[in-house]
Amino acid sequence: MTKLNRGAAWLMLVAGAMSAGLSGCRHHHGSWGRDGFRSDSHSESGSISISKMGGGIDLDSAPHGATLSTMGGEIHVVDVGSYLKAKTMAGGIDVDRSAGSVDVATMGGDITIGSANGPIKASTMGGEIRARMVGTSSGGERDIDLTSHGGTITLRVPKDFPMEVQITLVHTQNAPREYHIDDHIGLEQRDSEDWDDSKGTPRKYLRAKGQVGDGSNHVTINTINGDVILKQE
Repeated sequence: MTKLNRGAAWLMLVAGAMSAGLSGCRHHHGSWGRDGFRSDSHSESGSISISKMGGGIDLDSAPHGATLSTMGGEIHVVDVGSYLKAKTMAGGIDVDRSAGSVDVATMGGDITIGSANGPIKASTMGGEIRARMVGTSSGGERDIDLTSHGGTITLRVPKDFPMEVQITLVHTQNAPREYHIDDHIGLEQRDSEDWDDSKGTPRKYLRAKGQVGDGSNHVTINTINGDVILKQE
């Protein structure tokens, strides 16, 4: 065999090995896009991970869970399975349905969780939060932690949802109106009498607490200058 033929044969062998290796790869990684760097991957368990330097994320389905983040843009998830972790520096977060836990955060924007059958943690530095817990009371531990630094929080839970509730509503002295806690379970409410100026702008605190059933799920709600609405359905 001539040197030329031997070289061609070697190149064909290397190309075949590379093709076999790529076809057997179980991970997918993204690349540069017009909206900035984007890194997408699918783990061996089937979960989805998306990280972007800018722009929105719109995900139709993630049956095995998802981890999503963007430096600026809205996040929308239609249907997610075992878990969802999502964060954005600026933009709203919408979750239509989650069969498991939800952990979401935004530095500025509203958060809407259409239905979740697992623990919920949601926080926004400026915006409203609307969340709905679904499922039976025997669905396992489903704690709820909702925090807004400037907006109304609305939480809907099943009628037989066992929970221990702690709510803190802060209203500052320069707020345009008074804010209220509206609940359907008869929480004990207590309003502070004096203004607290230890944190800058003088503020008062409206706190509420109560328990439904054995209180096995902990519900914690904190907001500043926004109403709190807790409903059973």
